[in-house]
Amino acid sequence: MTITRRGLAGAAALLAAPRLAAAQAYPSRPITIIVPFAAGSSTDVVGRQAARALSEGLGQQAVVENRTGAGGIIGTQAVARARPDGHTLLIVTNSTHAANKALFRSLPYDPVADFAPISNLATGPLVLLSHPSLPARTLQELIAHGRANPGKLSYGYSGSSSQIAATMLVDAARIEAVGVPYRSIPPTVTDLLGGQLSFTFADPGNALPHIRAGSAIGLGVTSPHRTPLAPDMPSLSEAGLTGFDLAPWQGIAAPAGTDPAIIARIFEALRARYDTPEVRQTYAALGFEVTLSASPTAYAEFIRTETDRWGELVRQARIEPQ
Repeated sequence: MTITRRGLAGAAALLAAPRLAAAQAYPSRPITIIVPFAAGSSTDVVGRQAARALSEGLGQQAVVENRTGAGGIIGTQAVARARPDGHTLLIVTNSTHAANKALFRSLPYDPVADFAPISNLATGPLVLLSHPSLPARTLQELIAHGRANPGKLSYGYSGSSSQIAATMLVDAARIEAVGVPYRSIPPTVTDLLGGQLSFTFADPGNALPHIRAGSAIGLGVTSPHRTPLAPDMPSLSEAGLTGFDLAPWQGIAAPAGTDPAIIARIFEALRARYDTPEVRQTYAALGFEVTLSASPTAYAEFIRTETDRWGELVRQARIEPQ
């Protein structure tokens, strides 16, 4: 039996028709965006901006649901197991999809195989802030105080970014300090303000208002350069920790197996709304830079590269996997 080119093309069209119809009908109900960290965290802020963009771009309401715990694992695992129809999405981060692979001996999800990446959304530095009671108004003064008082400093961390940043600082400065884990950044900052912690790392949205109010001291940012939101605050590299480069990122993904046509619709809806001065200014005011990926494929490759980079940072910080 001879199969003609026309016959092959017709068969391909028949196979593609149901997928095209599904993509055209999408979304058929509200979209849930799982944020694996607490309300008020930087990931939550990014998630709510993404929900607004998708609500406008897809003509169906997108809502945020915070599922917290275990360094982002609980919410991430929930999306990995969700139905791959585009109605359940995840705000992914350098914690859930890069560092956690090195921080945990066993993850209940595969950051690559269990997800269909869509796009990166935003990147921003962390801010090192300390309690005003410490006799330190600069990074070098904090280091000097820590060396003179071994074991008396304490720091809080939540998620891999702040944990790695704090461990890198303690190691590079050759000081002894006690680390205290938290579920998210907001309660960490609350305890810092109350004097229960000596220092911590937080996103600009949770750090800068307290620094400006004088209830916390800003000592530097983790990016290689200063942030426009606080131009008087040096980068940690500039302040003496040469080569300190830590820029957390947040993006969005769907469960593996989601129709590529649906992935493309979500990506285009985000690109149409993120590539505007209004959205960029909104993110800048929160301490983030909009960093959309060129394509879902490019984002998948970015995640693979970042997994290697953050894994190396975990090893350099000598953090033992849990």
